[in-house]
Amino acid sequence: MDEAELTGDAHPEQCVELAVPRLTTNTITIRTLRLAPADLVRLRTEADLVLSDIRTEVMRAEAAWRQLLGEWHADGRRATLESRETDVRLLARVLEALRRDDLVLV
Repeated sequence: MDEAELTGDAHPEQCVELAVPRLTTNTITIRTLRLAPADLVRLRTEADLVLSDIRTEVMRAEAAWRQLLGEWHADGRRATLESRETDVRLLARVLEALRRDDLVLV
């Protein structure tokens, strides 16, 4: 909101005054802003909308992360199963050799 929009009100007894510090050219100045109840409601509404947008983005990022994590998990499981296939083939050959008594231990 523009500062001019926040200053001045017809009902000063209903307003809230805020002291806002500012740094300008190596000096700190304090400016008092007067907020009417309608301004406070508008600020609250705008803050809620912004927080809602932030929450939505966080949820999207978390969903994308979970999906990627699931893909990594699936890839890892697939790699594990594929590595087991060679073990199973080796064990099958050993069992076949044992059945035939052709196993030669080196």
